[in-house]
Amino acid sequence: MAVIVEISETGTLQIPQEILRAIQPNTRFQLEVGDENRLILSPVSSEQPFWATATPQERAERLTQWVQSHKDGPNLPDEALRRESMYD
Repeated sequence: MAVIVEISETGTLQIPQEILRAIQPNTRFQLEVGDENRLILSPVSSEQPFWATATPQERAERLTQWVQSHKDGPNLPDEALRRESMYD
């Protein structure tokens, strides 16, 4: 099915109704400019990030894992952590 999509003088992308009917409401797309001045619309996953769906216990476990992965500290010399050197 070949459909013509037009951009108005104001830069508005005008999409025919038959295409819009085939798309679910609130579908998000990533826009990419391809070769030969093509616009490519790819659906973006509606998967929510971990923090939005995790229970408080799962978030606490993930934070604990992250903290334990930093055993070497900030990799700064001891001199840099002395109070006197913080004001230099």
